[in-house]
Parts: sequence; structure tokens; C-alpha cells
Amino acid sequence: MENKTESPLEDKRVTTGGILPSMITVDELQKLLDIGKDLAYSLVRRKDFPSIKIGREYRVLTEQLGTWLLKQQKNK
Repeated sequence: MENKTESPLEDKRVTTGGILPSMITVDELQKLLDIGKDLAYSLVRRKDFPSIKIGREYRVLTEQLGTWLLKQQKNK
């Protein structure tokens, strides 16, 4: 039996009503938004994007991500 820890984002059908951890990795952000690595890193480096850097790695604050996405949609 394989001991693999599954990410809550393994299934790309995650909805806004789903339960997400308080922080996600850049890889999980890619899967959640269906975007590439370059765009994901471009987003986390933006000052207005809800992310923090811990050591050498970025984490996305999921509670604020939905609000940020809605704000981007309104600014179109």
C-alpha cells in the first residue's frame, strides 16, 4: 500500500464552496487556476496578490484569494 499524501487540489473540480487549507503552494495555485508555472510565479510576486514568502518559497493565502479574484474581475 502506498503512503501518498493527497493534496486537496488533486481534483481540479475544486469549487469555491470546497474546503481549502489556509495556505497553498504555487504548484497548488497552478492546479486550482489551471495556469502555467510562469504566470503563477508572476502572480505571487505581485504586491497586491495575497501571498507570503516563507524562506525561499511562496504560499498563497486562500482566504484572501477569492476576494482578490473577484476584484480582478471587477477591474476588467
